[in-house]
Amino acid sequence: MNDQHSQSPSGPYPFPATALPPIPRERDLLGNEPPVDRIDWSHRKGEPRVLALLWMIFLLTATAMMFANLSVGYSISPSVSRPASRQMLVVIVVGMSILWPMIRLSQTIARPSIVASSLRDMVVILIPMQAVIWPQSLIVLGGWSIAVVTALALHIIAWGLVIAGLLAIASILIANSPHHIRTRILTMAAILTAIFAVPLIELLTLKGAPIGIAHANLGWMLSPITGILELTTDRSPLGQPAMVYNAHFRIIAAVACLGIAFLIFGRALENARWVARRRIQS
Repeated sequence: MNDQHSQSPSGPYPFPATALPPIPRERDLLGNEPPVDRIDWSHRKGEPRVLALLWMIFLLTATAMMFANLSVGYSISPSVSRPASRQMLVVIVVGMSILWPMIRLSQTIARPSIVASSLRDMVVILIPMQAVIWPQSLIVLGGWSIAVVTALALHIIAWGLVIAGLLAIASILIANSPHHIRTRILTMAAILTAIFAVPLIELLTLKGAPIGIAHANLGWMLSPITGILELTTDRSPLGQPAMVYNAHFRIIAAVACLGIAFLIFGRALENARWVARRRIQS
């Protein structure tokens, strides 16, 4: 009798216990299964991979627009290719300085480290941009000197640090604010102000108008967008299609230092919130 009971199904009467079907495991394009502790590849589908994909599509679109502008001429010459390259650089810098923070500030705040997430985004944004900038030394594109292309690359890196720092600080403020929507709007407005304030003041007051092409207009360097216009200004009367001065590199270094300071300040804010939270919990 005891043997019969020991062999009977253990499920609730009158339904016997049945084994659950195995959970199907997702496979990638090469047919590989995820690690043992995971059932799918969702950990590879999150950020910043989506941002990287969207950013590559944006860069390809901007590049296609540049080549479309080149097709209007009967032949490829610097008079046609250089303005098209200049427009393309302005478009991609607008994407870096406006679209990137706009996308991130409209999403859920990254965890656990906001500053680390901003730095990852910065790497995803800047590396493909460098691949677009350096070929501009070719005569069939921008035809600018190595010094000008180097200044363009450093200018974009410096402002990438600033945008990443401002975005990290803005995200920390949003994460600790009870009014998320209002804080998102205000922080985005603050980032736009930081980008356009100095050039707008110059345009309204005409402070930079008498400088001329023989000197560096440092006010225009205090914006990622107008900085591109300043570095690629036509200086053909001076013997070069574009020229950079030591003052350009000094202001680029100053902007980069400011961006690093923003990131350090954002990290300090993050650590302060973590310490305060630990004190409250203890």
